Amino acid sequence: MQTRRSLTGAVMLLTALCLVASAATAHDAEVPRPEGRRAQSALNVVATLEHYGSIAKVVGGDRVKVNVIVKGSQNPHTIAVKPSYSVLFNKADLLVANGQLIELGWLDVALVNARNANIMEGHPGFVNCSVGVDIIPYSSEEIEGTPFFILNLGVGGTMRLGNHHYWLDPGNTTIIARNIADKLAEVDLPNAAYYRGNYEQFAAHFGEHLKEWDKQMEPFRGMQLVSYHRSWNYLLRRHGLKVFDYIEPKETLPPSAAYMASLVDRMKRSGVKLILAETYQNRPIIDEIARQTGAKALILPSSVSEDLGIRTPFDFFERLYRELVPALQAARTS
Repeated sequence: MQTRRSLTGAVMLLTALCLVASAATAHDAEVPRPEGRRAQSALNVVATLEHYGSIAKVVGGDRVKVNVIVKGSQNPHTIAVKPSYSVLFNKADLLVANGQLIELGWLDVALVNARNANIMEGHPGFVNCSVGVDIIPYSSEEIEGTPFFILNLGVGGTMRLGNHHYWLDPGNTTIIARNIADKLAEVDLPNAAYYRGNYEQFAAHFGEHLKEWDKQMEPFRGMQLVSYHRSWNYLLRRHGLKVFDYIEPKETLPPSAAYMASLVDRMKRSGVKLILAETYQNRPIIDEIARQTGAKALILPSSVSEDLGIRTPFDFFERLYRELVPALQAARTS
């Protein structure tokens, strides 16, 4: 899967600079230059998503200080760039990112103003968490004409994009952790054994629980459900569940009245009785489809989120399966 290419060329650079010009002027005094950084006893790690930040904390232990940009309770597709992001990036020794464009629209802009080349993609301080993941590509019908697709082309991307919600397959958790551990070991060689030891311990513990979660989900293979967004594709692929359809006809685009009516009719005729959605999605739309079809709407967190009382990857998946398994059981017997 081809990942995003960085902004290149004078035209792209000028475009990005125009987007942040006013913010850069107002806040320039607040952004220390890399050479002005004081020596740190702990590495400064910035994660774009809270879920990745929680994994970095597990692997990095007391040798890292972790800040996150997007909270797990937020919609990661609607984040607006803030000057404070550039301040964090300027001080960062390591940037932990999705690698499949979920930060499209704000990350490149914030990095331009941060003036810290070390954490740019392709440099030692950049962690692409998707390395080694079996990425699900988007079809052209799912993304063409969407803001996501158009913005990607604007920064030199291609039409072949990958679904960036891969962290929702628990089997990818240890892949993400290994990517982070490898980079921590690379930028902080004296503590390399410490990071790799933390990773090995975490992977062994998490793997035992993964076996139990897989066992719980085995009876539901082949079941169909409706998903609001294309968030759950990796989780469903892992457990052999099928997406009947999506409430969003294309990525991030809300459904029209005609599309909703068609979806409701098809759900009734097919007997689909479960809708999966995330906490930040449009609840009135979800509730109306559930009301008309008699399906259960299951609203799940989609990330580690301290705001929601979920602090670790293990806590997150424990909560997810604790809610998902009974909902699937009820849908199967209804």
